Amino acid sequence: MSALYKGKTACCIEMLQILNTGKIYNTTKLAELLEVNPRNISEYAKELREVSMGSVGGFYLENIPGRYGGYRLNGRACLPSLSFSTNESKAIDDAVTYLNERNDFPNKKEFEKAISKIYSSISKNIFQKELSIINRYPLSMKEEDIEYRFNILTDSINFKKAVRLKYISQKNKEREHIFHPYDLFMYNNAWFVIGWCETWNDIIYFKLNRITEIEKTNQSFRIFKYYNKSDYINEYGFKNNGEWYHIEFEAYGTYASLVKERIYGKNQEVISIDDKTTLVKVDMQNKENIIVFILGFNKNLKVLEPEWLKEELLDFSKYLIDKYKEEVNN
Repeated sequence: MSALYKGKTACCIEMLQILNTGKIYNTTKLAELLEVNPRNISEYAKELREVSMGSVGGFYLENIPGRYGGYRLNGRACLPSLSFSTNESKAIDDAVTYLNERNDFPNKKEFEKAISKIYSSISKNIFQKELSIINRYPLSMKEEDIEYRFNILTDSINFKKAVRLKYISQKNKEREHIFHPYDLFMYNNAWFVIGWCETWNDIIYFKLNRITEIEKTNQSFRIFKYYNKSDYINEYGFKNNGEWYHIEFEAYGTYASLVKERIYGKNQEVISIDDKTTLVKVDMQNKENIIVFILGFNKNLKVLEPEWLKEELLDFSKYLIDKYKEEVNN
């Protein structure tokens, strides 16, 4: 509900729910979560202090001064609560930290408001150590831009309205499309939308962070009867993302251990030859992706099968030698 349609009582209750997490929230953050003017926060705080004087729950609203200060609820408010175990509380806390560290999670503000109500039911005497999350390769697009595209597509999916968008292809060319969005999904830490594209007259995917412009239209559409998301997407990604190939390779040194940590495709077998050698047999999709994957191991890998992959790597090695030998000589 927008703050424009909320009265003081509703805002005070929502502020109480947020503060009942036991954390400190400054005026700016509270105003953002409540979608009100920061000047209103002191007014709500005064109202809550007056209510707390006669509260059976005995809560007290603190105003902590200083750079890292703000408002905090000292004591437990009389709010309906749920019961969580220590492990459940930690799982929720870790999930919140993980999502807050990402810049590809849409509706983050609404999530934080919702999760604060769950936090209200977690015992304050359970010490939660914050989880350290490092998002090594975050998207270059701002999270508000991802959220904007996500929300437009969500509305279009719900109301079955086509969108007009401009998209940059892998060949770095921008083109406009009329698109009927069917489903949103995340693959390899990036958001995609699948649907019918009038330009290509087919069901295709668009990556949200490659959409440069997007707008809703009044054009209604119907989802084709033959459409089934599982025909296009599965646990390995895109089903029509190229032919599958059986790959066998040996990983050496530290990679002999690291290669055991992930699943790279279908029918994977990981066999330890010795402390410094691991054999991997796996079916992988898309030739270009396979080559990039193999090159990531540098000299710590030996391809056993297939022959075409060995030839591709040999041709690429010759290309690099010729290219940089010429540059160094010049």
